Amino acid sequence: MKLYVATFVALIFLFGIFAVSNNLDSSPSEKIQNKYLNIFPQKGLYSTVWTARAKSINNLIRVADETEINTLVIDVKDSGVYLGNYIKSLVDELHQKNIYTIARMVVFQDDSQITNHPDWYFKKSDETLWQDEKGLYWFDPENREAWEFNVSIAKEAIDSGFDEINFDYIRYPAFVKDEDVNFPPEDRIVVKSQVINEFAQYLTSELKKYDPGIKLSIDVFAYSMLRTDDLKIGQVFSELYDYFDYICPMIYPSHYISGNFGFENPADYPYEVVFNTIESGKAQIPEKDLKKLRPWLQDFNIGAVYNDEMVRKEKQAVYDSGLTAGWLLWNPRNVYTESALDKEF
Repeated sequence: MKLYVATFVALIFLFGIFAVSNNLDSSPSEKIQNKYLNIFPQKGLYSTVWTARAKSINNLIRVADETEINTLVIDVKDSGVYLGNYIKSLVDELHQKNIYTIARMVVFQDDSQITNHPDWYFKKSDETLWQDEKGLYWFDPENREAWEFNVSIAKEAIDSGFDEINFDYIRYPAFVKDEDVNFPPEDRIVVKSQVINEFAQYLTSELKKYDPGIKLSIDVFAYSMLRTDDLKIGQVFSELYDYFDYICPMIYPSHYISGNFGFENPADYPYEVVFNTIESGKAQIPEKDLKKLRPWLQDFNIGAVYNDEMVRKEKQAVYDSGLTAGWLLWNPRNVYTESALDKEF
């Protein structure tokens, strides 16, 4: 009898160890699987941090509740970092409403470290800090400390619960010919696209190691889909595709110049501009990667009045081009044309 009881106890003990071991093995994968919302395609609206911190965020939540919108893109870093308990609580609230959350980070255009780390920035010949035509300061994309700085903030955004981190301004500034900026250095040649690609590889590998389940995206100029060079800013559309889960070209018809696609004012032709841009980009990438292409679309009045008809033409161009990942609407004031959005029933 004692032998039977001892054997029974031993079996129970071993089963307990097996069960605990099983739970330890499965817990991380279950956590990764359940941590993020699995929403595809994403149809989203952009929110500044100021909207996100004000009562007006409730209006964007209402739009998501009543229409096809299922995603909000929220600023978390430009020249300041906007993370903390409020943002965590907001992300939790959005998840409860089944809204996919994207944290938007401005990367190399940043004046937050001009006092603490002036060596991170482009300089003029007299060693003072260089500013672009808008008076903005830029990190030198070769500076590894600036890389680490941005990765650390992205990790904070991941810890805040966002489903995706979206990176803007992963590029060089558009230097004006013969202006006073110490670039490139006199002692060597800098291949901008190589630097940008190396940063993209570092950024995405570090963040995927930190959390394999996080989605990562990058904003690029729409013009990069019309050409195969780096536009003198280091962004090569087809090369950046390799590093990110989503590529987000900013296809704003108002930003095209007269003559593009044969139109005197491209902003008057949203369907044609969006469709032709996507078709040009598709020719540069493998068909299997089209599911990663998710454009920004215009919902603001520059170049033309963007009413519901104009915005719907942009959306239709995305669908007709065969893209399946969705689209994001940009309005810097976060006021959107609700009549251009399909209703949820």
